[in-house]
Amino acid sequence: MRIFQALRHAALAAALSLGAAAAATAAYPDKPVRLVVNFTPAGPLDLLARLVAERASRELGQTVIVENRAGAGGNIGADVVAKSAPDGYTLLITTDTLATVNPFVYASMPADPFKDLQPVALTGTFNQVLVVQPSLGVRNLADYMAYLRQHGGTYASAGNATPGHLTFESLRQALDLDVTHVPYRGTAPAVNDLLGGQVEAGFLVVPGVLQHIQAGKLVPLAVSGAQRDAALPDVPTIAESGLAQVRDFDTSFGYLLMAPAGVPDEAVQAWQRVLARIYASPEFLERLAALDIAPTFGDAQQAAQWMRTRAARWEKVVAAAGIKP
Repeated sequence: MRIFQALRHAALAAALSLGAAAAATAAYPDKPVRLVVNFTPAGPLDLLARLVAERASRELGQTVIVENRAGAGGNIGADVVAKSAPDGYTLLITTDTLATVNPFVYASMPADPFKDLQPVALTGTFNQVLVVQPSLGVRNLADYMAYLRQHGGTYASAGNATPGHLTFESLRQALDLDVTHVPYRGTAPAVNDLLGGQVEAGFLVVPGVLQHIQAGKLVPLAVSGAQRDAALPDVPTIAESGLAQVRDFDTSFGYLLMAPAGVPDEAVQAWQRVLARIYASPEFLERLAALDIAPTFGDAQQAAQWMRTRAARWEKVVAAAGIKP
């Protein structure tokens, strides 16, 4: 948690120190802002976007309109924003996989997230939790490894190149596991088949499986990030498993606010000031916690660094696994 707090505190200080002079001269925005979500409604990204939009509308004095443009792993919505005027009135909120995974999965992309878009802020991070069928009789990662060595197995994900697929593939490569991927069209059908015993395991978002963990229908073995998940404080991280091969394991994912390349600094700074205030609100942080999103707020420079380091890691995992859309 310390690294998340350090990022957030540094970004808050930087944004707030822009000062009254910058705020006084900022004419932006003088009309509504469109916030494009490049995934479907009702998912964690969409819910985060609507929370941010609601509060940013009050802070900016202009309506922030959320628009869902899903498809192609987020590429369609990203292209809409990349082709928009770089004036700060069309922005994108996306999972970091748009920049850290898609360039290595798709043979071509309509918009280059590193050239046609630019980061404005890091707006949160999230974990996956490794869950298994109770019938496997395992209670920790070492037990699960032993089970797979003897029996092999299957794991579900919400689809090819999704965070759950990538996380499990990263673990499989690190531990040389004998396990077969079964992709689904979303978290809900993956969870349904996991509950029904058609598949045995999965790295899935915590809100999608929490009620089933609490009911004893799924067994949590570990979470994917460097820190334990607030909703599952008794579940260790992969790195805490005691296995030397994964002592530095961390596959937390991030949410990014992005703009068309060349957007005025005035707009970027306005959003950083607004987000600094929003992410300092206890009520907002409570809402994030309910979505199981860690309030890892970072400025444009920190978001860019996040993109670069995560892309370098996922490029290797995707290449080794041969992951395709």
